[in-house]
Amino acid sequence: MTESTDPMPEEPQLETLSAEQALIVDLQKQLDEKHNAYLRVLADGQNFQRRARENEARAHDFGITHVARAILPVLENMDLALGHNLRALPVEKLGDAVDLLRADLLKALSQCGIERIDPAVGDEFDPRVHEAVMQQSAPAIAPGHIAQCLQAGYRLGDVPLRSAKVAVAPKPES
Repeated sequence: MTESTDPMPEEPQLETLSAEQALIVDLQKQLDEKHNAYLRVLADGQNFQRRARENEARAHDFGITHVARAILPVLENMDLALGHNLRALPVEKLGDAVDLLRADLLKALSQCGIERIDPAVGDEFDPRVHEAVMQQSAPAIAPGHIAQCLQAGYRLGDVPLRSAKVAVAPKPES
C-alpha cells in the first residue's frame, strides 16, 4: 500500500502567469493579509473588553472592601457596647456612647470620601446639594436662603448621594 501525498501547492511563478493571473495572485495575498489583520484587531478588541470587565469587577470589589474595612471598627464598637449591661448605664452615659459611635461612623464615611452636607441657617440655597421641601418664613433670613435644615445630606466628591432636605425662606410676593 503506497501512500499518496499531495504535494503542497506552490505559489505559481509570477513570470509564467499572465498579467491577469498575476494580479489575481497579488490581490489574493492582499486579501489574506487584510483578513489576518482583521482577525488580530477583532481578537484585540475582545481581549480589551474582557480586561475591562475584569478591571471593573476588581474595582467594584476594591470599593466594597474599602468601605467595609472603614465601617468594621464601628460595628465592633457597637458589639462591645452591646456586650455591656446597657440597662445599668445612666442615660447620660448611654447618650455619650451613641455620640461616640456616631463620630466613629462619620469618621469611617470620611475615610471613604463621603462627606456630610449640613447647611447652616442663612446659607444660600444650592439646588445641586439641597432639596427644598417647604418654604418657611424666618426673621433675618434672606429670601432664597435656608431657614432650617431638616435632614443632612451626603456626597461622594462632587456627586450627591442624598441632598440635604431644607426649608427655604420664601421670596416676597410682588
